[in-house]
Amino acid sequence: MTSNGDDDPKAPGTPLAEALAWFARLRDSETGAAEREAFLAWHAAKPENTEAYARVEKLWNSPALSEALARFPAAVPPVVARSRRRTARRWASAASVLLLAGWIAAASGLIDRWRADYTTVAGEQRRIALADGSTVVLNTDSALALDFNNDRRGVRLLAGEAYFEVRPDSARPFIVSTGNATVRVVGTRFAVLAGETTSVAVDSGIVACGNEKGASVKVTAGQRVSISKETVTPPETIDPGRAFAWLNKRLIFKDQSLAYVLNEIDRYHPGVIVIASGRLAETRVTGNYKLDDTAAVVRALADIAGARVTTVSPYLTVVR
Repeated sequence: MTSNGDDDPKAPGTPLAEALAWFARLRDSETGAAEREAFLAWHAAKPENTEAYARVEKLWNSPALSEALARFPAAVPPVVARSRRRTARRWASAASVLLLAGWIAAASGLIDRWRADYTTVAGEQRRIALADGSTVVLNTDSALALDFNNDRRGVRLLAGEAYFEVRPDSARPFIVSTGNATVRVVGTRFAVLAGETTSVAVDSGIVACGNEKGASVKVTAGQRVSISKETVTPPETIDPGRAFAWLNKRLIFKDQSLAYVLNEIDRYHPGVIVIASGRLAETRVTGNYKLDDTAAVVRALADIAGARVTTVSPYLTVVR
């Protein structure tokens, strides 16, 4: 699931991210006394740390997660050598914690859904007619809140991605806000993807993009920018056929790393997709796939890359 910068409880440096890291390290049988002492110091340093670690332990002990992990040993090939057994245990533990992190991300997304007027789940798209005659296509796993009144046309993209077809109204500019960006238009077509950075791709017309520090840029049709709280990148040229392919429920990519492509597919796929090999992650792939069966797409990409796919549970797919 995607989410906005500081609103992401798993973002680096947050108590929950640190709790997950400690949880994974402490499950390693080779963790020494010094590291355990360091954990105890971290745990006692702040109430937020204690609370975050308790939350991780509670999720780990949940019956549903235990049921999913019960199937995990079948995903690890039988080994004989002691060192290989230790590697397999470490790999199983790491993948299990990744699964737990995915569950936490999903739970965190509930906050966005409570605040939203419109939402979609993984793999779902939804077309929304707004009161001013504009329309929004809300992409997979997204959340949108309205901010409309007699003087203002606005929406907040709380999570995910949306494509806007804005009806012209010079007296009331249409404003899209995310956790780190503001997009202002009069009437045009464009897409916004929220996350640690906000990506804006323009299909038609001109869009004004800015951040909270006052940096701004105008983006025209066939261009894209990325916006963070600190910077706004110069506009770059895009291929509209690829950039907006998701509107036709397709994913098109050219000479991209397998890691990048699977990360994109993961947005439409229930559960978490993990690549268990750095070499595979850097494999370059090209393709044009329908998004109505993401599991089939993952298998097809694995065949191209010479990899294997293991479905550990409905919540975890491993490519290795």
